Parts: sequence; structure tokens; C-alpha cells
Amino acid sequence: MPRRKTTASASASVWDAVPDVVQAEKLLTETEERLRALPDAPSPEQARQAVIDAAVDAMRTDGAPIPADIGERASAAHTAALAPYAERLALHTAVNALRRRMPFLKSRGSRVVLEALAAQLDDVLSEVRAIVERSGRLEDGDTAEEAGDEALTDYRRLKALLRVEADIRKTQRSVYAEIGDPGVLADLYSRGHEQFRDVPTMRPDEGGSPFRGTVANALPDHVQEVVSGRRRRDVRFLLYAAESGRAWLPIDVEELTEVSREAEDVGTPDDGANPLGLRESTNIFRG
Repeated sequence: MPRRKTTASASASVWDAVPDVVQAEKLLTETEERLRALPDAPSPEQARQAVIDAAVDAMRTDGAPIPADIGERASAAHTAALAPYAERLALHTAVNALRRRMPFLKSRGSRVVLEALAAQLDDVLSEVRAIVERSGRLEDGDTAEEAGDEALTDYRRLKALLRVEADIRKTQRSVYAEIGDPGVLADLYSRGHEQFRDVPTMRPDEGGSPFRGTVANALPDHVQEVVSGRRRRDVRFLLYAAESGRAWLPIDVEELTEVSREAEDVGTPDDGANPLGLRESTNIFRG
């Protein structure tokens, strides 16, 4: 059976595939709307005190005696404020509870989302390999034009697939951001661990760059420049991802945890500075 052709980017609503998250987000939205719709209301204690303060102020400024039924008035104000205050308190407590539960639900459901993204990435890279087999390595428009109309069409498709791949990676990171430690994730991203397998722990070369060197399995310079944010994604990057066999999208938190542990043994340059600003923690996902 031929592989389906990738024509769309990753869904913006990545959590739609996780029913527990969908239900919790719906409840959270509805509860927040109810809370916002409530009018401002004093607490029972504030309502009771307001009646007492008003009577005392009238006595001090106008010489009016404290009403004989001041206790009943204060008590009635207190009682009248109980229901609206309790409603606001209940909704506020519910919103906080749902917000605290959301990371757990997303962490538990993240595998489903990441599996879907990994399948999309696999489709993209498979189509890229098919294009390379048909038209060769079309790294730029000039090469495509020289190769003919079919190659030019394939090059346009490669550029479209590049946008899809970038969107998949963006969505992947948005999922990790919901359940991972931002600092440790940034360390992993700077070397491309979430995009490529077997990325070595790099030491600075003599020029002081933390990304270049002669370490086995090091990513090509132009690829490392992309993952480190110093260069924009291009078709050349996409071709490497498809042809190298190293591109991946980790769907198990333990996989990235292992990467984090391996990334600890970075070494330091002679001046003792840590070129990548690594943290000591090895747990990149909040439990």
C-alpha cells in the first residue's frame, strides 16, 4: 500500500486526541466564564462589618444612636452574603483545581499526541526520500531548474514539506513545554537531542564554539547551526533529516530523560566555564 501523501501541517489543537484533556479544558473554560460573570460581592464578614461601621459612623458624625436592631441587621447582611460568596469561592476553588490537574492530564496523554506527531514526521521524511530517489538532491532552486520541470515541481514540494516539518517540531516542543523543565529542555534543544538520535556531548573547539568539533556522530555544521538557532531551516536541512536515518521524535519521556543523563558529562574548557549552561538536574519532566 502506498504511503499517504503529507499535505497538511500538524494540528494546532494537539490535545484533541486526549479525551481527558479535552473534557478538563472544557470544564475549565466553562467554570472560568461562570466566575467572570459573577458580580463583585463582599464576604459575609465584610458585609456584617459594613453594617456595624455604618451605624458607628452615623453615631459619631450625626449623633444618631446605635439602632436597637443592629444585631439583626448585621446578622441579616452576613446571611445574605453567604450564598454569593460561597458560589464565588466554589468556582474559584474549582478553577484552581482544574489548572493544577491539567499538567498531570497532559503528561499522561502526551504519548498519544507525540505518537501522532511522530507518524506525521515519518510521512514527511518518507516523501522526501521518494523525491530524492526520483529527482536527486534538490538543495536549491537553481539545481531544480537545471533538472527540468518535474524536478522543479519536486523542489516546490520539498519547500512545502519543510514548512510541515518545522510545524511538527514546533508542536512537539509545545507538548514538551507542558510537561518538562524549561531549562533542561533548552539545553537539549541547543544540541538537537529532540530531533536527532545519537547526538554526542560536544566540547568547545579551539575557537571557543560549543557546537563544532571532530566528535564521532557529530551533526554536520549546517545542521547544528539550525538546531542551535543560528540558521534558518532550509531544504538542505530537510534532506539531511530524511537521508541520515537519525531523525526522530521521542514519544516516551524516559527516552529524553536518558538523553538528559547522557548530556551531563559535558566536560569544561580550561577556564572552567560551562559552554552550554547545563543544569545538574537529570529529570526533565515534572512528576
